[in-house]
Amino acid sequence: MRKGILYSFAALLLTLVAFSVPTGRANAQTPSMDIFVADTADQCAGTPQCFFNDDPDTPQAVALNKAITFARNNALGGARIHIISAYNIKTNTVTIDFPVNIIGEVGGWLGTSSSDCSQPMLLITSDVTIRNLTITDGICSMPSRDLLIIQSPFTVTIENSTLEFGKNAITHKDSLGNLIVRYSEIKNNAGYALLSENTEVTSRLQLTANNIINNGTGPQVICQNNNEANHNFWGEGILPSQSAQGCGTDNLLRLGAPIASAATGTQATLLTLTPSYPANDFHGIAAKSDFSAKLYVVNHANIMPFADNAVADLTACGNYFDIFLAEDSQPTALTLRFAYAGNSACEQSIQSISLCGSGSVEKYPLMWMDPKTMITGGWDHTGATPQGEAGDIYSGQVVRCNLLAKTIEVELDNDGRPNLIYDLAFTPFVVGFETTAITVLRAVEGDDVVQVSWTTSSENNTIGFKVYRSTSNSGPWDMVGQTVPSTGGSLSGRSYSMEDAGTTQAVSYYYLLEVIGDDGSVQNTVGPVRLSRTPATNTPRPSATTRPTSTRIPTRTPTAFRTATNSFRTPMPTQFTATLVPTEEIQITDTPALPPFVKPTNLQSTETKRPTVNPGTILDKNGHRPANRNLFLFTAGSLLVVGIVLAYIFLTKKKR
Repeated sequence: MRKGILYSFAALLLTLVAFSVPTGRANAQTPSMDIFVADTADQCAGTPQCFFNDDPDTPQAVALNKAITFARNNALGGARIHIISAYNIKTNTVTIDFPVNIIGEVGGWLGTSSSDCSQPMLLITSDVTIRNLTITDGICSMPSRDLLIIQSPFTVTIENSTLEFGKNAITHKDSLGNLIVRYSEIKNNAGYALLSENTEVTSRLQLTANNIINNGTGPQVICQNNNEANHNFWGEGILPSQSAQGCGTDNLLRLGAPIASAATGTQATLLTLTPSYPANDFHGIAAKSDFSAKLYVVNHANIMPFADNAVADLTACGNYFDIFLAEDSQPTALTLRFAYAGNSACEQSIQSISLCGSGSVEKYPLMWMDPKTMITGGWDHTGATPQGEAGDIYSGQVVRCNLLAKTIEVELDNDGRPNLIYDLAFTPFVVGFETTAITVLRAVEGDDVVQVSWTTSSENNTIGFKVYRSTSNSGPWDMVGQTVPSTGGSLSGRSYSMEDAGTTQAVSYYYLLEVIGDDGSVQNTVGPVRLSRTPATNTPRPSATTRPTSTRIPTRTPTAFRTATNSFRTPMPTQFTATLVPTEEIQITDTPALPPFVKPTNLQSTETKRPTVNPGTILDKNGHRPANRNLFLFTAGSLLVVGIVLAYIFLTKKKR
């Protein structure tokens, strides 16, 4: 029986040990969706799931092929293959026939180390996205290599990437799936930026928000059918119709300046709007909407789009943007928020009393342009009526300045302009201003004149200033003096002043400042500011006599003050000084009333503070009762304890 129990215990122990030993499948590390590719083993050091090139120039030795095979063998559809170095493929084309995302990391780009340039670099035949990657054919020049061949039944997306110095950057053929190329730079290729040989009617080609420049010698893009290639920059002064053949482009739907370059590709994006602003701005812009909408945002940095349409110099205090809705978005309202640069001169100008500080939305310095129909007069304020020939029938939009956050936002709907129907096919915006920014305007009364002064933080397109005066805040206005010439710059201000001797005492006046543009037009008006001239009875000289009447001494000693002898005698000041003594004595006589209660109260209080801490102790001291009572209690307690002990001893002996 005992042996049986031992055997059972041993069997149970062996079973537990067996279950605790992992199987080969469970012990294997679970493959990650992040796979890494580098040129050499050293570059892979410390990085899991990292593949590098081997020495033989065979497809099996190419790290990118290894990574794709690893993803396929482990069923990692949609895996992220990170190019972490300046990685070079070799002679043979790498075929990407499994759904993956190929992503360039910082310092990661794709080139070639082979002198055999007869084959394309990449052939894409699956659902693939290429992002944040620079692709160039490296040492190949005569001939260059085709960079990408797209031949897929699935959607292929190329975004935020740079494709340069190849033969044809992208060749699209025999594809049932769509090809999307956006936010990328395709430049300096010997052949086409994109050559479409695809005639499949189910496939669509879309090129949006790209810099497509300096490719080939003729058209840069060749399309077949079902294509859309708007909202791109094709080069300075180059129209889409000249650069994109068979693509159905609209010359009015083009970008008027190059998109700012990023580390790879361009600074452009597609925002999906929600009822709240996102946590982070996109290069100084954010958007929100209560309606489902997608919004393209293109950052031109400091390069003005459609500069030829500007009728005056513009001081920009933020980036120039092009903004347009995605074709499947039709919101009825949205809000844009723009940050202005942390430049102290710009901030001072924007927050001045002639711009955001004016309280007038028509002057808030958020500008827009309508390059399609030019209802704007160059750059116009988003809160004001458009200044073009046909723009006066429209109102502006609601604009708000947030001086604390250093942002300006505009609400766009379909009522005013810019609006969602006509203008958000594409619209340039910028935080900036064409006019002089007045930071201070004041009128101060002098002895016999009024001095009007003003200070500027910037003077843009300005020839001078005019000062006007009126006795009403609504006019009529009379010009004061002559035009004051402007001496500042676009972001450098000056201080000015003018004296007005044509005023009357005891009258209120209003002063208005006009900023005169280079063409003689009124750029801006600031004011009016109000000044009330002091009445004649309140001039500074009569006010000097108020000092004797304000003193109490003459009031208390009228005889001394009225006597001519006293008023001219030199000893009199000592008499006045003496009269101050009673005043001091009166104040002192208040303090003798304190002794009757200060001292006795203090003596009693010092004696009673200690007894109140333990009043029982004070009472016990008088009769010595606590000592007798404590002795009695001690004696009684002792006798009780002794009695209990004796009783216990007696009962114990009796039992025995």
